[in-house]
Amino acid sequence: MKLFSEMLKPAKSLYSKATHFARNSRGVAAVEFALIAPILLILFIGSAEVSLLISVDRKLSRTSSAIADLVAQESDYTTATKQAELKAIFGVTERIMYPYSDRIPCVVITVVRIEAENDTNGDGVKNNDDQVTAKVTGSVDNKNPSQDYKSPPAGQCNKSSANLAPNENARQARQKDSLFPVPDAIKIHDTDLVVAEVEYDHKPIIGFINSKSTATVEFDSASVTIGDRIFLRPRQGKVNF
Repeated sequence: MKLFSEMLKPAKSLYSKATHFARNSRGVAAVEFALIAPILLILFIGSAEVSLLISVDRKLSRTSSAIADLVAQESDYTTATKQAELKAIFGVTERIMYPYSDRIPCVVITVVRIEAENDTNGDGVKNNDDQVTAKVTGSVDNKNPSQDYKSPPAGQCNKSSANLAPNENARQARQKDSLFPVPDAIKIHDTDLVVAEVEYDHKPIIGFINSKSTATVEFDSASVTIGDRIFLRPRQGKVNF
């Protein structure tokens, strides 16, 4: 019997240690924190990046609205004085984008003529009942505003407008007589529109989470292109560049 008891001692000792280990809660908080910390870090970085992206997007909307409104207040920008005024209007971009004005966005102003070119319905009158088209009559950009105001980086506005799909923002002046995407609700025969387009390559501080595969999750620091477009009616007739 004594021999049997001696043989059970290692088993009892192992059972006692296993029970003690199972009941020991020291270090649980550290383990839980190690499991939760990466998720909390991702949430923190993500909220900061998204907040910054939204802030820049709002700045771009304000920029397009302000520039379109200022341009629409005049009609003739063909004189030297008015061209200097137009450059000054582009300079508003730097002020509005502050504190993100270290990288100026690409800004394009386009005048669009809306009209029915043919009497498609055969009633003898060209109006909104016919097929209405929207074509570019003039366009300028802010690539070289003046020495007094910042211009976008050379490599930022080098996308050719000729290679863009109709629904994309331009980074260069639109080609004259090219079709321009205009919402049907504001396509009114024999009218003009001033269109301000703003496009910006936003560089994230750290990056956005990018999962290239089920086993790989990493931060992607590539730029995110954001932009805005606004349509306004000219205040004093047709705008000429």
